[in-house]
Amino acid sequence: MKTNLVFRLKNNAPGGEKCIEPKSKLTILLLLFVALALAGCETMESGSSGGFAAPSSPWPAAPTGHSASPASQTGFASGLSGRWYHGDRPTSIDVAPDGRNLTVIDEVGRRTVGYATSPREFEIPQDRLRGHLSHDGRRISWTNGGEWTREAQQRGSDVGQGLSGRWYHDGKPTSVSMSPGGSVTITNEQGQTSSGHMSGNGDIVLSSLIRGTVSPNGRSISWSNGTTWTR
Repeated sequence: MKTNLVFRLKNNAPGGEKCIEPKSKLTILLLLFVALALAGCETMESGSSGGFAAPSSPWPAAPTGHSASPASQTGFASGLSGRWYHGDRPTSIDVAPDGRNLTVIDEVGRRTVGYATSPREFEIPQDRLRGHLSHDGRRISWTNGGEWTREAQQRGSDVGQGLSGRWYHDGKPTSVSMSPGGSVTITNEQGQTSSGHMSGNGDIVLSSLIRGTVSPNGRSISWSNGTTWTR
């Protein structure tokens, strides 16, 4: 287009003229500019047909205008938040706004942090502890043998009061001492002591994670290490 236009302009010039007037030069430049602009528009139009749209974000936009991550949308641990009880002593779990990270406060006020791995499972890495939420959402079972419930449990401490006193392991004397609130101290036949607590179902759970199951008649304690104490 540019070559044809210049050729026509040259042919239209008088034969005797050896140069083009300044006014004519300005006209030629303007025409060249228009021709180049039209050629650029044609190029853009032909390229637009093969163009593509920018990919959209895989997550819906958050209310703030930023893209939202999957964790901030799930909130699956929110059901853990609130007051819990270890026996009759209050505890609590505070779930962060992301619905995954949480802070656990036990019956003595100790705070630890953890995170949910599923709607019913969560971990406390600092204590190497895991918790499992029951299907009805009313009980948490810990891997150290402890249990938290939504309501205060009096049954464990009531049953435990009858356990205090002398016991025997293979004819050798042992003892169980109960404290208000469900705390337990046991002394074995060698005089060694260990502390623990009464769980909601009436079992004795020691700090060493050994669990003692009391018989229905209250006359024997079967320990998870294979020993049995009797009265």
